[in-house]
Amino acid sequence: MVSLAKLVGERIRQLRKLKKMSQEQLGELAQLQSSYIGGVERGERNVSLETLEKIIRALDLSYSQFFSFGEIGVSDKLSKEELIEVFSGELMTNELTEVRRIFEVYNIIKRGK
Repeated sequence: MVSLAKLVGERIRQLRKLKKMSQEQLGELAQLQSSYIGGVERGERNVSLETLEKIIRALDLSYSQFFSFGEIGVSDKLSKEELIEVFSGELMTNELTEVRRIFEVYNIIKRGK
């Protein structure tokens, strides 16, 4: 099972990228160091509830929006670029063998067109 720190960190990264923000921009808005934001996103740093609240506010989200860990689907009307960013973020958290399997599936789908 994925650790909660890694899950929260990935969610922060996902939402930050959807908002087209850099770690520096998010850090500035949340009054945190960009290196701290990076550590949180990688799941290397534990984040307090107070700090998480600062990050959620800086992302201009409600708590329910932030904690909605459901699957992102086409119905969310994300642009191609946004979907690619989210997908690449998801791939970064997978093991190499899983990424290879996903790439194999992609090639199978591509050949089927």
